Amino acid sequence: MEIDLEHRFDARVCVVHISGELDLGTVPRVRQRISDALTGGCVNVVLDMADVAYADSSTFSLLVWLDRELEPRDGKLILAGANANVGRVLELSGLVGAAPTIGAADDVTSALSGLESIDDNTPPLWIERMVLPATADTLASARGMVCDVLEPLDIADAGLFDIRVAVGEALANAIRHGSPGGDADQVSIEVSAYADRVMIRVSDSGNGFDGCSVPNEDLYASSGRGVMFMRALMDHVEFESCTDGGTVVTLVKHVSPNPR
Repeated sequence: MEIDLEHRFDARVCVVHISGELDLGTVPRVRQRISDALTGGCVNVVLDMADVAYADSSTFSLLVWLDRELEPRDGKLILAGANANVGRVLELSGLVGAAPTIGAADDVTSALSGLESIDDNTPPLWIERMVLPATADTLASARGMVCDVLEPLDIADAGLFDIRVAVGEALANAIRHGSPGGDADQVSIEVSAYADRVMIRVSDSGNGFDGCSVPNEDLYASSGRGVMFMRALMDHVEFESCTDGGTVVTLVKHVSPNPR
């Protein structure tokens, strides 16, 4: 097995290029190299798995260890470029998309674009705002309205679906937990488009929520996964309690035009 590390973005991101097979004999070597990078200040890890031909259950221990290491650092692990066979093995772990720090990308370039720092001083290309009644009946139309607003950006279907699901979860939380007045309350949506990303802000009038809920460990629980979905599908998620009450959820997704 060959392991090559490179650092990006002032060493806060390390890209681990792996070539060969991940098993009981090789995983400890990968873990040690990543551990050294974390000690050196790395907080986000991209595992380039494009040249990984085999992965067994030992890989799961690496993912679990990385999840525990990166979560206190507010970091993220992106598994990039895994082929169909290795991808199936990774899916069996149940960690990709479920663990708050672990996500997947088609390739290293896509993974890095999602980890780029955001320049808050850059003005948006345009902003669209909408206000809707805080009722479950408006969820489908609200999700559709957001997608319609984003249509001119020609975002790839997979990215647009991620946005749709994350916005839907934010809206559902705003209606379920952030609207004490029921139908009399309103939920606000602000969509901002930038050259390299979109930002959606969902505001409610509830009691405030910091997004730090503990994931429900009951596999068959009927709720409690919305925040997990948002963090897994978007590149940046932030919860802010307003001084006059309510919560603003900010969702950011780095996007690239549809190759069509």
